[in-house]
Amino acid sequence: MKTTLLASVLLVTGLGLPVTLTAEELHSRIDIDATAGETSIIVMPFSPLSKVVEADLQRSGRFALMDPARAGGNFAPDALRATGAEYAVVGSHSGDMNLQLVNLRSGQVVGAFRIPPHPNERRMAHKAADLVFEKLTGVKGAFDTRIAYVSASGPAKNQTYQLIVSDADGFNPRTIVSSRKPVMSPSWSPDGRQVAYVSYETGRPVVYAQDLASGGKRTISDPNRSSISPSWSPDGRSIAYSVAERGNYNIVVSGANGGGGRQITNTRGINAEPQWADSNTIVFTSDRSGQPQLYKTTANGGSESRMSFSGGYNAGASIAGNSVAMVRQSGGTSSITIMDAATKQERTISRGTQDDSPAISPNGMMVLYATDAGGRNSLAVASDNGKAHQSLYSQAGDVRDPAWSPYLD
Repeated sequence: MKTTLLASVLLVTGLGLPVTLTAEELHSRIDIDATAGETSIIVMPFSPLSKVVEADLQRSGRFALMDPARAGGNFAPDALRATGAEYAVVGSHSGDMNLQLVNLRSGQVVGAFRIPPHPNERRMAHKAADLVFEKLTGVKGAFDTRIAYVSASGPAKNQTYQLIVSDADGFNPRTIVSSRKPVMSPSWSPDGRQVAYVSYETGRPVVYAQDLASGGKRTISDPNRSSISPSWSPDGRSIAYSVAERGNYNIVVSGANGGGGRQITNTRGINAEPQWADSNTIVFTSDRSGQPQLYKTTANGGSESRMSFSGGYNAGASIAGNSVAMVRQSGGTSSITIMDAATKQERTISRGTQDDSPAISPNGMMVLYATDAGGRNSLAVASDNGKAHQSLYSQAGDVRDPAWSPYLD
């Protein structure tokens, strides 16, 4: 099952001392399937940030990126067309970023974008990539978003845990929690301003929520009961999580300020990893049928029904629209599968043998997940068509438990 649940039982607690560490930027490598890219595009150099735009479009799995060197520095449409590209991104960056998207076949400018200055200039490039992506696919881009993940470093029995938030490509990391006791299962509030997570700082897993701007945190779950795997409701007013009682785990929904919790499942075994599919539907993992499968219920409980049937082990749902990313185990390996909840069509998009903890982008077109990279935990991003894969790894230690933010302002 998803690391959030297993880790609740298996992780060894440390010294409980607060620590301060600087977050390390994740290193990145992008691998593209040879058949990727229904649309060919060239991003002409307009500043160092053009490489950020290029990388964003490349990891979407939708585009074949042409090398700007093919144009030999010539921005004339004929020269750009000769590179094999159907579209070109040209522009300038001096304070503002002004870009044009040109259809090289027709010679028409099909998009003109002005990105105002931003203190984080890389976000300007991500915003530009989002606009180009939306213009060409009709789907809102999700490159200008953030991710949260857990970094663990140090000796096995004395590790330091950091809960880190960063840009979606691993740049600009910031540690929001640092502890010698395990931290896990981050979950973004729908406005992207808070993160709920589980910490063992009291000796048992308890759900907290932290404001990213102020650093202030509050306790969400009963500190006298082990609670895991929090998830925010779409309106930000409630948080669902799983609570242990007499060897069983059941789903509880409480107010986002804690308190007022109501139990919405009541079966023996494990009911965990709740995810809100919409304002009144919660998808969760349950082993009531013998092996973990996805089920759904209402926000008030009742009307429970099973929703995953392919394969003997499905867990850890992450949902965006009709797209449901999940962990599927088979034959000693685990991979990430995406299911269309409406058509029930499925496809496996990850390439590892121990892939876990999927976190789907808000537009449902990329999935961030944890993977084993030569004995070290790292992160990876796969496009929903499986054609582009990005590795995100740290040289400082293991990284795991990713969560993808909603769209940001």
